[in-house]
Amino acid sequence: MNIQDLIQEDIGLFDLTTLGLEIGDKKGSMSFTSKHDCIICGIEYVKQILEYLSIEHKIYVKDGQSVKAKELLISCQSDASKLHKAWKISQNLLEYLSGISTYTYSMTKKAKEINPNIEIATTRKNFPNTKELMTKAVVCGGGTIHRLGLYDSILVFGNHLEFLKEKNELETKFISLKNKFGEKKIAVEVDDLNQANFFASLGADILQCEKMSFDELRMCVELKKLYPSLLVSATGGINLDNIEKYVKTGVDFIVTSSPYHAKPADIKVRMEALS
Repeated sequence: MNIQDLIQEDIGLFDLTTLGLEIGDKKGSMSFTSKHDCIICGIEYVKQILEYLSIEHKIYVKDGQSVKAKELLISCQSDASKLHKAWKISQNLLEYLSGISTYTYSMTKKAKEINPNIEIATTRKNFPNTKELMTKAVVCGGGTIHRLGLYDSILVFGNHLEFLKEKNELETKFISLKNKFGEKKIAVEVDDLNQANFFASLGADILQCEKMSFDELRMCVELKKLYPSLLVSATGGINLDNIEKYVKTGVDFIVTSSPYHAKPADIKVRMEALS
């Protein structure tokens, strides 16, 4: 993450308000506190911002830590010009990332109360150019990463299958795929039990069950009796409100993008002039 670019995007050429009020050289303090309980994330990025702007600071918590309402997160001192440059970008990072990490934590907690071995994995459907930020927030909340991009895993979608309409060609290409990338697990997104059974018989390592009913999901899980090494995941519309129902089907892990749309945390920032 390029901290300089983040800061420059906000301040541009200069701070019109601070400049116009002629307060830039006045000394002050700034503190960050959480208004509610949350899993904090973004501390390391804020630390880089403060260091880049040469702002004296003290940090009281670390990323991934559970914090209480009114808990002091960061305190710092500098001149007003530097404090105002650091203020909003730091607050935004803490609020958005802590919102994601807290939501992820809540989903994971609900899921593991039913199945301690299940994992909540997030997709690559993050807002463009925020992958590093959102990924860090998910991990801070106890989640894991389903897929970072096209380069780190193999996942066969229906859009791939559009180019392999002939069954014989599909079978040949699929087996070739497994042989070519023998050290990789091959995942296939499936829409129904018939598709799941077909790809399991071809040697798929993971069945990613897309927007299936709970009954059909359970039947896909039953395929593990025939294929002991098979993993089954559920995806599509899974969120904090319905996570428990999906976990109860017996799937091995949950694939979701809902943490990316979490409500931001509420971080209070207070400045005071120093005499």
